[in-house]
Amino acid sequence: MTAATLTPSLPHSRRLALALRAVRAYGGAAVSVVLLGEYGPPGAGIRNPRPEYAGGSG
Repeated sequence: MTAATLTPSLPHSRRLALALRAVRAYGGAAVSVVLLGEYGPPGAGIRNPRPEYAGGSG
């Protein structure tokens, strides 16, 4: 027997609020990139896949 989790659907006003919040977030990011030329901090999202060995005795 399997267990299923049923989530109630969101009311229409809540869906609208979430959609407007998403539009505002993506719109703000688009404006900052297109008009202001900001792409975020220089090191954002960059990881070194092979970090240098810090050293130690041995």
